[in-house]
Amino acid sequence: MYDAELSPSGEFILIGLVAITCSALLTRAMIFFHREIAGTRPIYPDTWRSAECRAFEHFRLLVGIGLVPLWGSFLLFAPSMRKDLAFGHVDVFFFILLLWISDAWVLLLVPHNWQKFGAISRSFRITITLLIMWWLATFTATEWMFVKVSEPPSDFISGVYAAQDAPFLTTLATISI
Repeated sequence: MYDAELSPSGEFILIGLVAITCSALLTRAMIFFHREIAGTRPIYPDTWRSAECRAFEHFRLLVGIGLVPLWGSFLLFAPSMRKDLAFGHVDVFFFILLLWISDAWVLLLVPHNWQKFGAISRSFRITITLLIMWWLATFTATEWMFVKVSEPPSDFISGVYAAQDAPFLTTLATISI
């Protein structure tokens, strides 16, 4: 049997992680809104055409829209997340993970000068390809983890559940003692 209870220091660490990720997200969001209110437009590399800049802005919007179903699935799966794991507060870890993913999206919105990222940012195709691959991998891995943690434990992995379903094994164990 696994103990899902945390020590006070473990609870303090979790609360600290939540506080740090929330503050990072809020700080970046405030920077973004400040720049939007001030009317500061991002500076894209000179090699990007205006159509590519608009496509990049649409991509950033698409990532933000993609976060909505990700948060929705977290809210859907959180009550059914297994508590029999070595650490029973998996939902808090996923909450922190989603805060980091949301922070990464705001970080995608915040940069004022895209030219500062060097040679990679000069090529729109390389930049957008790397960003698409990263966001697809992030969304897919997160959804996959939600589903895996929410499904009931497998009989193959956990022998306790297999023994409970097979009364003859319990009888054999009792006879042999």
